[in-house]
Amino acid sequence: MLGSFTWAHLPGEDDHRVGFRDAGLRPEVKRRIGSYIELIIISTLMIWSGLSLFFGGVYRRSVHADNLDLYVIDLDGGSVGANVTQTVMNIERSPSLPNWLVMDDIATLEDAKAWVHDKGWGALVINANTTDHLQEALTKGSAYDPSKAITLIESSGKHIVAEMLFVKTALSTAASQACLQYAVNQVGMYQTQNSAEDQTQTNFAALLNPLSYTTIDVSPEGFVLAPVMMTFGYLTCLLCTIGVLILWRLTTYAFFVKVRYRDLVLMWYFLLLCHSLIISMYVSFAILAFRGPDYNSLALTYTAATFFKIWFISAAVVFALALWLFTWFQFLTPQLLALPSICTVIPNTVSTLAAVELAPKFYYIMYAVPFFNGSRLVHHVVTGGYPTLRQNTGVLVAEIAFMIICLGIAIWIRQILVLRGISDAHGWYRGSLYFHSTIPYYKSDPASTEKRHGTDQEQVISTSSARHRGQLPSDSTLSANNHNNHTLRNRASSIEISDEHIDSVSLTTGNLAG
Repeated sequence: MLGSFTWAHLPGEDDHRVGFRDAGLRPEVKRRIGSYIELIIISTLMIWSGLSLFFGGVYRRSVHADNLDLYVIDLDGGSVGANVTQTVMNIERSPSLPNWLVMDDIATLEDAKAWVHDKGWGALVINANTTDHLQEALTKGSAYDPSKAITLIESSGKHIVAEMLFVKTALSTAASQACLQYAVNQVGMYQTQNSAEDQTQTNFAALLNPLSYTTIDVSPEGFVLAPVMMTFGYLTCLLCTIGVLILWRLTTYAFFVKVRYRDLVLMWYFLLLCHSLIISMYVSFAILAFRGPDYNSLALTYTAATFFKIWFISAAVVFALALWLFTWFQFLTPQLLALPSICTVIPNTVSTLAAVELAPKFYYIMYAVPFFNGSRLVHHVVTGGYPTLRQNTGVLVAEIAFMIICLGIAIWIRQILVLRGISDAHGWYRGSLYFHSTIPYYKSDPASTEKRHGTDQEQVISTSSARHRGQLPSDSTLSANNHNNHTLRNRASSIEISDEHIDSVSLTTGNLAG
């Protein structure tokens, strides 16, 4: 019925077409089926590579928990410090638990806080004079606060997920075990060593509960959105950027044909930088809106400088990734454009969701990805923790400088491929099933090129005559394309990129549509 309806309104429309059962169409159908099978294979490989990169980075993170080092710091120097240190160090070692070490070169609690803030994951500190205070409570009945015996120092700003899953749990478990064991041993020793007269002056609260602990977060980042704040902020920017890059990749063929190389390069640098600044500004606004200026009284104050720091750090991350992806997009055919996107998105996402120390050694490359360095810088701006500004800033700046050079080279090569008839508007290369370029191949015979040009010119003239007679509809785009074909074929025998080429124009002058 649909066929009858179509024929009734478009009589003769299918007279020059063939059906799928026509023998002349079979070779083309076979070629198309082969290309679709190739696309399915490529998609399968990309899916498996992406999933393997992601699950390999986050799967069984506890297996590598022993890569995290926690420290016991004995500031007491007495029997309490020695017993607690021995208890913690006797905890059974396991790959699913952080590794415990002893640190002897810390003199005060403030020094311990500063060290964890700058370098460590966490520490269990036996506070100074704990043994003396406990002995006074047991022998003289003086007041005693067990929570002042041990201080647990953590730094959630280093990596909130690793802190919540492993560091906080390991610190509290070790402290609880040490406190319980010391209390049991103390009660047994007290019964055997003290007489009834001595027991009258005992602070029994200190006897039964001699040790407890207090937790201090030297770089608090415990607000609700902390685990995913920068991950999804950067991920959203990157996904939006990929769409823009693909659009530019598929719709800027005329620029490669008509614009001078130096203007073309500067144009892309300027557009990518502007795009990065605009889209990253939304990330800074989102953090300001959902985090709030004062989410924690111990946290750093959120100021105007904080907003601009987050904005420009995010812009640097997006700019580096945009340069990286656009460099690959210059050479890849359309069915492969998703490959660098997947291989870029997944490692960058994993680098912020999971601590690099909890991933296999292969993923240590994540120390160099923009997401990781950008998130470390933002976490330092927000919490003050993990102050590796020089390292993270240096990596980002080096990546941007390197990718600026790579994109400049890629654009230069891409323009050569276009002007020599090797690559077409959509990125297909000569010999591909879908290749179609108006520019003749640079190795083609000039005589045959001129012959084809003459034939094409005759077709243009006959087409124009037919249009003037009313036999064909007016189509300014077709006329412009034929004129472009005529101009490009005239210089097929000698094609090179040169800023002094008479047919090249600047972005500020000339008519790119002509």
